[in-house]
Amino acid sequence: MKKAKLVKISFTVLKLTIFALAVVFVVQNIRAEENANEVWSRVSESFIDGNWWPTCFALALLFLNWGLEGFKWKRLMHREYPISTLVSVKAAFAGNATGAFTPNRVGGFIGRVMYLPKDKVLIGTLNTFVGNLAQLIATVVFGVFGSGLISFQSIRMCTGEQSETASWIIGGLVGMGLIVLLHLYFYTSAWLNLFFKFKWFARYKDKFEFLSQHSKLMLAEVLFYSLLRYVVFAFQFYLTLSFFEVHMDFLTCLALVGYLYLTITLIPTFLGKLGVREGAAGLIFCAFSPSVSATTMASLLLWMVNVAIAAIIGGILTLFIKRAK
Repeated sequence: MKKAKLVKISFTVLKLTIFALAVVFVVQNIRAEENANEVWSRVSESFIDGNWWPTCFALALLFLNWGLEGFKWKRLMHREYPISTLVSVKAAFAGNATGAFTPNRVGGFIGRVMYLPKDKVLIGTLNTFVGNLAQLIATVVFGVFGSGLISFQSIRMCTGEQSETASWIIGGLVGMGLIVLLHLYFYTSAWLNLFFKFKWFARYKDKFEFLSQHSKLMLAEVLFYSLLRYVVFAFQFYLTLSFFEVHMDFLTCLALVGYLYLTITLIPTFLGKLGVREGAAGLIFCAFSPSVSATTMASLLLWMVNVAIAAIIGGILTLFIKRAK
């Protein structure tokens, strides 16, 4: 009885800690941004001058964005531990809260597995990483698409001149990386069998073997949701850019966003993702922007919507989690 009470208290402390850390993460990052006050001022003024709809639409798409992420996890979990769509979406928000304050968002699985019984935690964790791999593939796919469209349409950026040889080398390396990622994603069993030849990994064969049972059709479905989620995200960026009077057609925006986030993905975490993203956005979108600050503010506003607000929502949802038995 005492052990059960101790577990309950520990779980409550964990929930409170996650909520507090999510709030601290959001507050500290916003305070560190010199454009934060200007963004807030522009958003507030938009409700007076009638230009509020791009921000509100981007905010509404937040729920579709994270809803797709939750549904991906639901599909991956359906064989080992079926969960409802509502629970999967709440888990995605909770995972965003725990991922927000961990390096490279590796802690995203923590908020999700809090909705699972103890014996399903490893399964939930591994399926989270499968979903993350699908999202990484989507990022690379749109990055390659964006790079190709930028070259084909000769879209001007302010990133400096790059030799044609260097572009082909980088493109070739990214292309090979994409092939490896796709093989790892769709042919997990081949990679697992390779690892299981080592004694240390072989001890955990029964724990990991379920990953090889995911059908290719289901994995393709999860990858489709990842690609769709990326399009939703790009459209949110398109809306925030429009809000700050950075105008272009959506296809061009999709290409530039793909190029931007492929670049960000390749940048080491310790360089500071938020500041680097804003700086890179200013360079990549400069040909369409009235000023560099307009693009960086659009990027910051999107971060506030998709990460900061979502982290607060996830932190609040975490407080109401009841551990599954």
